[in-house]
Amino acid sequence: MLDFLNPLGLPIKYAIIGAIACPFGVFLAGLLGFGATGYIPTMVGGAIGGAVGGYIRKRRGKAR
Repeated sequence: MLDFLNPLGLPIKYAIIGAIACPFGVFLAGLLGFGATGYIPTMVGGAIGGAVGGYIRKRRGKAR
């Protein structure tokens, strides 16, 4: 589905996915009545977490 991101490498691919997906979590938390944080810090945290996860998957020999 996101094969066009494969040339960027796993850490970058997962950072992009994390940065895009985390603000949806903040939005849903706001709808459910939980205390929501800002969107920018959440995007940064999602990008960092995604990059770390992609790096770990890359070191384990995963291709995607």
